[in-house]
Amino acid sequence: MQGKFRSSVWDPPLILSQMITLQCIYYTTLGIVSAVVMLVARNQPSLHYIFDTNVFQFSGRLNQLVMVSHLLNSLLGALALWYVVQRAKQCLDFSCTLHLFHFVCCWVYTGQFPVSLSWWFVQLLCIILMVVTAEYLCFKSDMKDIPLVGSKADV
Repeated sequence: MQGKFRSSVWDPPLILSQMITLQCIYYTTLGIVSAVVMLVARNQPSLHYIFDTNVFQFSGRLNQLVMVSHLLNSLLGALALWYVVQRAKQCLDFSCTLHLFHFVCCWVYTGQFPVSLSWWFVQLLCIILMVVTAEYLCFKSDMKDIPLVGSKADV
């Protein structure tokens, strides 16, 4: 008999509901962050800045702001991973799956396979940032002391 904090039970409904929740949070926060960044830059917010892979260029202030909004959203995605999944071991899996779905959505939106190297670079950075931050948050909360009420440890 193994002593584990959580059992590794295969629970597809839980995983599916967590994935749907994360995807909804990801696009909600990405929409809000992109809209705020575009409004600050005095541009009209658009889905174009979320799903069009050709917008990701290193030249041009607006394109750089789009990339920054995706990177900022990775930090919010890490918070969502920490809150929804709460397992450091699963952060990489959920983050990669989330970005795989985003890749498919971008492909469907533009009607072409994303060939922009800057888009791939930003997505890789977003995955790394989201995973590292979420794992840090999960480890930090896992390492909290468990209070023992009524024991002699309170002395």
